[in-house]
Amino acid sequence: MSDDPMSEARPETLAVHGGDAGPFPEGAVVPPIYQCATYLTRHDEAEPRYLRLSNAPDQLALGSRLAALEGTAAGLATGSGMAAITAALLTVAGSGDHVLAQDCLYGGTRALLSGLGRRLGLEVSFVSLEDPAAWKAALRPNTKLFHCEAISNPLVEVGRLDEVAAFAREHGLVSTIDSTFATPVAFRPAEMGFDLVLHSGTKFLGGHSDLVAGAICGPARLVESCRTTLLLTGASLDPHSGFLLGRGIKTLPLRVRAASATALRLAEELDDHPTVER
Repeated sequence: MSDDPMSEARPETLAVHGGDAGPFPEGAVVPPIYQCATYLTRHDEAEPRYLRLSNAPDQLALGSRLAALEGTAAGLATGSGMAAITAALLTVAGSGDHVLAQDCLYGGTRALLSGLGRRLGLEVSFVSLEDPAAWKAALRPNTKLFHCEAISNPLVEVGRLDEVAAFAREHGLVSTIDSTFATPVAFRPAEMGFDLVLHSGTKFLGGHSDLVAGAICGPARLVESCRTTLLLTGASLDPHSGFLLGRGIKTLPLRVRAASATALRLAEELDDHPTVER
């Protein structure tokens, strides 16, 4: 059994207390907004604190809570979902490397791979998540990464995700998955064997359409490498959006379950409706 008292906690508890970095200044029960770009350097710190480095106290606290929700060793909040995806993909693959990617992807991700990625020297093959034979046929000696989405945006397709994770492990690939639509309430990809879990925090994690943010969760070494890429692209999360994201996450399990119940009720009603064929 883990020594961490939160290791068996339910999502409702993790959403509020997971990765809690308290106690906070002056007895605050939530991480305050550190509206501060630079900090005085202390002798016991490995690097200076600076907002663009994503190492401000509130940024670190938010990353810890995201990791707790996903069940990973580390988490990193980013300036947007595309910032998370860009940092992850460019950390793992570079000029001359080959990437396997789901053919039905969020438009921004596909444009990144087809446009900027190829200009930077990436080779990309788009494959169906329903056709493992196509994955093997597209595999090359220089393949480094397999990217997919838990539930595709916007067509809500769900592929053979367990087989994707197993295929990546078998062939020594880093597996990355955009789990925005699933959320860690419904699905925790790391438990299936995925290396990096990515989110647009703008959607379910934030939950109120009042922020733009993203997240990267995974092994500490790999997340730290993504943070290095993130700081070079300048895509760090600003303090106020981070505060709103942390607040929104607290109600994530309640909102996801309510939305799921509503969707099921709607599907059942439509399934029984005389004018609906399918």
